[in-house]
Amino acid sequence: MNALRSFEAAARHQSFALAAAELSVSPAAVGFQVKRVEEDLGFPLFVRKHRAIELTPQGAKLMVELTKGFDLIEAAWLSLETPDEVPVIRVTAPVAAVKRWLFDEIVAKSTANSFVRVSWDLSQLNRALDETGPDAAIRYSIAPPEGVFAEPILRPWFTPHMRPDIARKITSPTDLETHGLIDVDYSQDMTPGLTAWRPWFLAQGLEPPTQYAMNCSDTLTAVDMACETGHIAMGGYFATLSHVSEGRLIAPFDIAVRPKSQFWFVCRSGREEEPGIASFRDALKDCARRLEAKATGLQMFDFEGQTYSTSN
Repeated sequence: MNALRSFEAAARHQSFALAAAELSVSPAAVGFQVKRVEEDLGFPLFVRKHRAIELTPQGAKLMVELTKGFDLIEAAWLSLETPDEVPVIRVTAPVAAVKRWLFDEIVAKSTANSFVRVSWDLSQLNRALDETGPDAAIRYSIAPPEGVFAEPILRPWFTPHMRPDIARKITSPTDLETHGLIDVDYSQDMTPGLTAWRPWFLAQGLEPPTQYAMNCSDTLTAVDMACETGHIAMGGYFATLSHVSEGRLIAPFDIAVRPKSQFWFVCRSGREEEPGIASFRDALKDCARRLEAKATGLQMFDFEGQTYSTSN
């Protein structure tokens, strides 16, 4: 179990060092445990590069299944810690939003106040909200889903994040590319190839970058790699929350960009005022308001380069 936990953490962070910090062990210990798993299986789970690791196809497959298993174990433990009379709702949501933001906030609040118990269904799939499916969902899209109750929760923002030692060398946006930019494969607003770097540079009146030092699969991995490599990632909202609060990353510019897409709370029409679901909605909106407050002082632009307003 220790070896599998080490692999899962390293795969999730795409980093032995960040996995070691999470597990309170040394990076060498994580590497040793991962090697044990690879030796038992008879094939590599990571491609090891200079100061970086990438999952092999077999490693990616194992990570998906292990994450499901550890989530089930965690849910079973929490079910015994929480009184049976507390309402239980099943919520399906993107993995990134739950792991980096909502799990700690919602679980801490619900445990302290015993208002609801959440059974998380972590998935990138839009599971049907029918009689046998989840009670509620958090979706990321431009428009609300049709045929259900939908309430806007949070619209993310992006601004360059970097280590403090790198920030000391940067005096203007034109210095960013000399330290290497990290792009992501995930496209915003359902537009292939659209990430936050292009609109952020355009908002500054600059030509957008055409080359990147690294590419990552998603924003969470990109900001983790900014800590590891010293390159610069586009992040914000919950993606950089822990890194900024613990001083690993800072955002030295007061310009940020927002896509059209946002997070929505969704449930079947007519269920939004049920006690458990209504309590979860309230907690979710509280979390979003606290996170939104962290953007105070940022000058916001939309992805078309126009000044952002709530009507955009």
